[in-house]
Amino acid sequence: MITETTRGIVRLADTDWSALTLDQQDALLASDGYVVVPGVLDAERIAAIRAELADLPMNTAPYSDQQKFAKEPPQWHSRSFAEMIGNPVLVPLLKKALGEEIVFMLGHYITSGPGVPGLALHSDYQPYGSKPKGWEESSPATLRVLIYMDDLTLDKAPFTIVPGSHISVHSVANPYVRYDRHPDMVTITLKAGDAIVFNVKAFHGTHPHLGQQGRGMLELAYRPTWARCAGPVAEWDEAIVAAAPDIAKPFLLPRNSGSAEDALGTTIDARSGDFAGLMPRHVAL
Repeated sequence: MITETTRGIVRLADTDWSALTLDQQDALLASDGYVVVPGVLDAERIAAIRAELADLPMNTAPYSDQQKFAKEPPQWHSRSFAEMIGNPVLVPLLKKALGEEIVFMLGHYITSGPGVPGLALHSDYQPYGSKPKGWEESSPATLRVLIYMDDLTLDKAPFTIVPGSHISVHSVANPYVRYDRHPDMVTITLKAGDAIVFNVKAFHGTHPHLGQQGRGMLELAYRPTWARCAGPVAEWDEAIVAAAPDIAKPFLLPRNSGSAEDALGTTIDARSGDFAGLMPRHVAL
């Protein structure tokens, strides 16, 4: 049993993810900044995506030749990946958390192998942009989804996160800062096909890859329509979007769409309609 690594203590999350209702998933995502959704992909779909991505061009990380990243958006290389944009297991939680109108912002594919160092705790939110990412991570309300194609065990660079860090307004929560470790950090292990959904403002990372078997991970990001990025980002190719699977198309809205300021001065009568998303219910677990 691995109890500590170079990235800190290993304190496993002990929630029974499979027992959560949709309301409980939403409540945990709001309070802790993350939740696990089991069984997003079955073995057959994982095998199909893996086969379709076998010839996807990949970049090698500068810190390890065992860490590789997709060189181009994998959802346009693999139709099975593109179908996952509208995954029926994920969509109920996405709509519960973000509302009915949702914009798909990112698809990515990452592989990890023996010796890959752990990732420092970091935020995927860059409100003022950055040289490496431009305005890509500047949306003020984004959920990221990580789907593991192999069992995520303690020796395969398991995911770490600081619960509740997405709601901190303290100076130490500067989203451009990284942390080597944190005493309240928890570690997540999963079965192949399970997904982690997290708020991009939450500080998260990984432990190092200590085992000899590799793992693959699919990554997606979504935002509500109002929460467009602070500056322009590249749009998806119109012809590619037109040819995308029907299940994905409702989420393939223009990446620069949305204008929150148009609602300035609007007052809504919350006595009618469902506005529970303004404050997700505190649901007993």
